This record gives sequence, C-alpha cells and structure tokens, in this order.
Amino acid sequence: MLQSFRDTPSYRAQTRQPAEHDHAVPRALIVATLTLALGALVLALGIGATTAASQRVSPASAGDGVADWTVLVYMASDNNLEAAALNDLREIAHVGSSAQLTIVAQVDRIAAPNLWDDTTAGDWAGTRRFLVQPGIEPDAAMAAQDLGELNTGDPATLADFITWGVRTYPARRYALVLWSHGAAWQGLASDETSGGDSLSLPELGSALATARAQTGGTPLDLIGFDACLMAQLDVFQTIAPYARVAVASAELEPAQGWAWDAWLGALAANPGQDAAAIAGVIVDSYISSYQGSDDVTLVALDLAQVDQISAGLDRLAGALLAGQSADDTSVAQARTAVDVYASDSVEAFNAVDLGLLTQLIVARGATGEVAAAAAATESAIQQARLAYGAGLPHRDASGISVYFPPTAAQYLSAYEHDSPLPGLTRWAEFLKAYHHSLVG
Repeated sequence: MLQSFRDTPSYRAQTRQPAEHDHAVPRALIVATLTLALGALVLALGIGATTAASQRVSPASAGDGVADWTVLVYMASDNNLEAAALNDLREIAHVGSSAQLTIVAQVDRIAAPNLWDDTTAGDWAGTRRFLVQPGIEPDAAMAAQDLGELNTGDPATLADFITWGVRTYPARRYALVLWSHGAAWQGLASDETSGGDSLSLPELGSALATARAQTGGTPLDLIGFDACLMAQLDVFQTIAPYARVAVASAELEPAQGWAWDAWLGALAANPGQDAAAIAGVIVDSYISSYQGSDDVTLVALDLAQVDQISAGLDRLAGALLAGQSADDTSVAQARTAVDVYASDSVEAFNAVDLGLLTQLIVARGATGEVAAAAAATESAIQQARLAYGAGLPHRDASGISVYFPPTAAQYLSAYEHDSPLPGLTRWAEFLKAYHHSLVG
C-alpha cells in the first residue's frame, strides 16, 4: 500500500489548530517527494470517500487567452505552520501554472527563535506573492511581489489579495483556498507577528464582500479551507453569498494538509471541470493521502443549499424551545453520544456533528415536530453535500459541525456576535435554554 509523506508521525502530531499548543510543536522537516504520477496513483486508490459530483466539463476554450481556472492560495503561515506552508508551496509547484490553469499564492512567513522556525528558501520574512510556475523554489527571487510585513488576520489583506488575483489573472472560474490554522466559528488565519490577530467570521465575510465589489461582482466558484475545524455550518453560512462550492474539514487537519499535487494535477489534466467536480477530487485525494491516519474528514458542500440547512436548524431549535421535558432528554442523550471533533480540545471548540446529532435526537425518542424538524435538517444536509470522506471514527458522520457546548460554563458568549447563526436562527437561544434546564 502506498504511503505519502503526509502520513509521517511528526505531521500527524502537528495540526492546523490555533491556540495554546502553537509554541510546543517541534519543527517539521519533511521533504515533498510525491510526483504527479504518485499523486494520480494515490487518488486512484481513494479509500473512505464518497463523491457525488461527476466530472462535468465546460465548453471548449475559444482560444481567447483566458485561463479556465485561477486558483488563489492565501497562506497565513506567520506562525508555527511556516515549514508546512513552504512544503505545500513546493508541492503546488509540482504542477504549477499553465495556459489553462493559473496558480497564485500569497505567503506570510515568520522569523522566530523557536525550534519550529523554518530557515529554508532564503529564510525571508514578511509577505510575498508568487505566480507558481512548475518546479519553482519559494525563495525571494521567485516572488512576483514583496509586500513587506502584512497582517493576515486583517480582512483588508485578504480582500486585496483576492482583488489582485482576479484582476491580474482573469479566468472562467476562480478558487480561493484559505490555508492556515482554523478554529471553526472562532475564525482562522492567525498572525503571530501581529499579536496573534486572526480573521473572525464577520471579518471573513467583510473581506469577501469587499473583493466582490472591487472586482465588479466576480463570483468565486470554490472556497476551500486547508485548515482545522472549518466545516461548520456557521462558516458555510458566512461564505455562502460569495461562492458556489465549499470544501473544508470538521476535524483537525494534519499540518501538511491537502494533497495539493494530486488534485491540482487532476485539474491541470482536465481544466474544464467545474467546482463541484474538482471539489470531489480534493476530497478523494485528501482522504487517500492519509491512509495511515483514521481521524481525518473532508466535505464538499453546495453553498446554494446552506440556507436550507440553517432553516432546518432554526426549525429544530424552535421545536425544542416549545417542547417538553422528554425532548430535553432525547437531546441530552444525543449530545452525549454524538461525534465530537477535536477530541483533545473539546472544551475549546465543542464542535459536534450536526447530521449525527439530528439522527440521534430521533433515535433517542423525540417525536412530533422535534422529530420532523430533526429529520428535515438531516435531509437538507444530505441534499447539500456533494462529497464526503473520512477515516473510520467519523465514517458515518455528516462532516458538518455545529457549536454545542454541553454546559453553561463552557458556553462562549462571543458566539452571539462572532457567528451569523445566532442572528439567523434560534440555535443560541436554544443552547441557553437547554443549559438552564440542566440546572433548573
């Protein structure tokens, strides 16, 4: 059985989860040895992933000089993921840009005294932009632009990158991949040089709105998160107005992240694929690249259907708020049994699988409107999900999480202004009522 460099123990131990463990991670020294042929073979072995999207192809190019795809990679690695960022950039360069596929990356590096600080590629610091050509080394000489020190947690930094990429490299389709630490509704893209600032979900939405306005309303076909814990309904609701398809993990990601050479190689070979099709390839290749690790998940979602999931959750919360003590019991039992993500840091995130939660509420005895609302929410998830892959622990999960702290002591009040869900649904209202019922 083939094993990729992503299976190495040092990389499984380091994840794209922010927070208190950042300075306790040993420096990763991994050499990206996969070739395109190996990536294709790994993809062919695809285990544990189910892809619903077919390989749809757009009409042939009219020869107008416009690429089929521009892939924008926002690498917020001004933190302990610096080594992983450089290795992924080298992996991206295994494929590189072509006439029909443009790949650009904005990389923010760090200069730090820690053992994990990476000194390769000229040991430059600050933020640089790269037009990723085949085989390039990510050193200063290969950068298209030197932007100096930027804060990747500033929404203006992200908006400017998207606007620059779309204006400079026009294409028929655009993908934006946010590469960094992730923390579900608490945000992503931490920048240690800027005091640990990160993008909150409101800031992420603001950046996407600004970029769309500055590019004349140009839509993004795909938004991906090569980061931990970002396959949460709150995140999908934030980005739904700005893209067609999303790809993200509800679980922690190993530091080396996606199988970049495999999925970009597949896109280069068939650049006419639409967002739904290439999202399935991203999912399959990611799961295949971690054959030695069970605790991985990745999901692709049709963002046009996110509102239906949120509507189902609102209906469920309303039914539970109007329900009886028997409903509280079914929910409490479901919360105890449901899959929890980031199990080593449960209280920091309290992210549970939404699809399994709705199934378990019914299985544990809910009836009437509660059962109907739970079933409708689960059905909406299934309709929206384009592809899903997972190791054994989460094989039967939906791959989409929701915030559900089990007690009032673990509930973070910031949820009510840092996530869009409390304003769109009664979920936060239900959580507080549920917590009150536990002590009432």
